Amino acid sequence: MASALSNDAQPPVNPFAAQQKMLGERLQLLLAALHPTLRTDVVQAIKGEGKLLSQSRIDVNSLSPSLPAGVWALLTLLVAQHISPKIDPQCASSVAIAVECFICALDLLDDVEDDDQTPIMQALGAARALNVSTTLLMLAQKAILSLSQQGVLPELIFRLLNTLQESALVATASQHEDLLAEQRLAQDLTQEECIEIAAGKAGSLMRLACRLGALCAGADNDLCEKFSELGELLGIAHQLDNDAHDLYDLLQGHTSAVIPTGAKFASGSVKTDLVRGKKTLPVVIAAKKDDALKDISSLADEENKEYLRALQEGIITTWGICLLYRERARDRLQEIEAQQPIAPILHILLGL
Repeated sequence: MASALSNDAQPPVNPFAAQQKMLGERLQLLLAALHPTLRTDVVQAIKGEGKLLSQSRIDVNSLSPSLPAGVWALLTLLVAQHISPKIDPQCASSVAIAVECFICALDLLDDVEDDDQTPIMQALGAARALNVSTTLLMLAQKAILSLSQQGVLPELIFRLLNTLQESALVATASQHEDLLAEQRLAQDLTQEECIEIAAGKAGSLMRLACRLGALCAGADNDLCEKFSELGELLGIAHQLDNDAHDLYDLLQGHTSAVIPTGAKFASGSVKTDLVRGKKTLPVVIAAKKDDALKDISSLADEENKEYLRALQEGIITTWGICLLYRERARDRLQEIEAQQPIAPILHILLGL
């Protein structure tokens, strides 16, 4: 058997290469109208990890495959192509690019608000990142408005824009709730509030990606709602999984489990959830385990093990809730497939 490091080893298979190429070309056309200096920064943002122009790949044979580059645009495009296999690629890709720009804009805003020192924040700084975010929001609307040049009915364009605006208001309201929650004690929050915030942020955004794909493909109201619910359930599951993994990885990397305020880390992209008092679901569950638990930065050494144990229980419980939402999403997917089988490539993307 040939070694995995052999020169004969085959590169990872990327089943999304054709779609990524088409979406990338469509995005470049949209960016071409920008002033060169602004375009440079916008491109840098869309080259970030997981974004459409990044160099990340996907290996479907991996035990834990990473998400493909441009996953948001791919989701919208593949939902549209599932519903209407003969849909105009230019039309579907324009809507998909609108989603990619929209999500990228919100990601930048989230980094600024959370003071996360991600690579793009380190490269641009807060001021330029905010301006790039504004540009991406405008490009998202421009991408949808460009459908008028492709013969799309004004009624549909309005519906797509209205859906985008509604999602933006839901996501920003939930982000505001998340920011306000930082000022509250973890013991005062409920699991329901944490899940509601996850639904309003990640849930509403994945709902948007699926819904816009269904709308631009001409799906009826029932099918639009099924895909919307599928996206929302998966979005909540992904958010809970991310919260649990972020906390687990942070605890694994720091054996004392105490992260003092103002702590510096070797990695420039470390999230600051614990430092800033982010009330993610596993942290809130941990606080419910023992009301004596206080802010992690104020714990005495003898209390660390107790806090660690509570956090680990919070992580495990959060993963259990995450699995419940994935099962609900799988049920919704089965309802969709009862009408029309879903292509394997969309199955891979959904992870169901």
